Amino acid sequence: MRRNWPQGRIPVVGPTALSLRDYLAQLRHTLGQPGALRVLPVPDALVRAGLPLMTRLAPGLPLNEDALAMLARGNTGDPAPMHRLLGRPPRAVDEFVPARWREAARTQAVLGWQLPILRTAVALVWIITGIVSLGLYPVEDSYALLARAGVPQALRPLALYGAAGLDLLFGLMCFAPARWRFPWIWAAQAALILGYTAIISVRLPEFWLHPYGPLTKNLPMLAVLWLLGTLERKRWTT
Repeated sequence: MRRNWPQGRIPVVGPTALSLRDYLAQLRHTLGQPGALRVLPVPDALVRAGLPLMTRLAPGLPLNEDALAMLARGNTGDPAPMHRLLGRPPRAVDEFVPARWREAARTQAVLGWQLPILRTAVALVWIITGIVSLGLYPVEDSYALLARAGVPQALRPLALYGAAGLDLLFGLMCFAPARWRFPWIWAAQAALILGYTAIISVRLPEFWLHPYGPLTKNLPMLAVLWLLGTLERKRWTT
C-alpha cells in the first residue's frame, strides 16, 4: 500500500482547468487531426429533447444523461490530492496518448462519428428506393422494366411490391439498435445488390453505359457494406 494515502474523495483532474471545447481541441491536435475544432452551440433543452434519438441511432455516443449532468454540474477540482496520490503531477491532455498509439486512436475516433453517417446514408438509399418503387415512379414503367428482365406478367406485381417492401425493411433495420441489428444484415444487402446487378447485366446490359451510372454506383455501395459488415462482426465477437 502507498504511504500517505490521501483521505476522503479525490478529484480525478488534470493539472489545468479546461473547458470542454479546449479539452477536445487539444485532443484533436494531439491525434493529428488537421484544421481547427468547429463547435456549434446547441441549447440545453434541444440536446435533452434529442438525446433519446441520438443514443438510439448511435449507441456508442459518449453523450448521455450522465455526461449532461456532469457538464451541468462542472468538473473542475484541486489537482494537489491527485498529485500526492500519483507521486507526480497529472499528465496534461497532450500527453494522454503515446506517440506510437496516436494513429490507431485517430482512426478509432474518426470511425466513431463517420460510421453512423455511413449507416444513415445506406438506410436512406434503401428507404428512398422503396418509396419510389411503391408508386412515385410510374408503375407501368416499372412493369416494363420487369418484363425486360424476364419476370412473367403474373409475377410482376409481387416482384415490384415485394422488392419495394424488402428495400424498406433493409433501410429500417439500419436504424435498429445494435442489439437488434444482426451482423448479417449487411451481407444480405450486398447479396441483393449483387443479384440485381447480375440480372440487369444479363437482361439490360445497356445500363452499364447509362450516363447516370445506375450500376457502377453499386461498387461504392458494396464497399461501404463490406466496411459496415466487418466492423459489425468485430462488435459481436468481442
